Amino acid sequence: MSQPPPILVLAVSALALPAAIAHASDFVIDPVHTQVYACASHVGFSEPCARFRVKSGTFTFDDDNWSTSKLDVAVDTASADLGDAKWNAIVRSWQFLDAGKFPELRFVSRAVEKTGARTGIVHGTLTLRGDSRALDLAVTFNRAGLDPYDFRYTAGFAATATLKRSDFGITKYLPDIGDEVQIRVEVEGLRGKPASVQTGRQPTEP
Repeated sequence: MSQPPPILVLAVSALALPAAIAHASDFVIDPVHTQVYACASHVGFSEPCARFRVKSGTFTFDDDNWSTSKLDVAVDTASADLGDAKWNAIVRSWQFLDAGKFPELRFVSRAVEKTGARTGIVHGTLTLRGDSRALDLAVTFNRAGLDPYDFRYTAGFAATATLKRSDFGITKYLPDIGDEVQIRVEVEGLRGKPASVQTGRQPTEP
């Protein structure tokens, strides 16, 4: 009997794999497809956002039992980007993030609460500029499955939160630049811990 074409074997394997690893729960955050945005009022005219790069992070997730989920992520404070070199330098300086002294901010979960079929709240602690405060992330689970381009099992989420920068000692230009900061996060995590995750996927991949 002739052997099936290799492409057919690959396709069948790809279809079978999700069922085999559907409950696997350890993920490494993919820095290429993960972004953090922080937005604040500019004298009431607009709410511009700074984009940040995720330095490293892992999470545990089981859709059948959200209470076992965990998250630990570090964000590079020196990566703050408002689209302008002068303001990038100001936001990274002692006046705001003090990235030279505090090169990262970190969020670590304490508990995860499921609030709907695909929504939940991650109760955690945010450490910024040496101060640690409780912070809740409102999370939406987008989907999990095999990436059709690299066949890695991937889980994706969106999250939002609100904080006061003054709680972390960031008071420069108050109240012209708003105290309340809106946080928006888009996250993809890859199952397991392949070495390539540390630098992201290849640029040719979607």
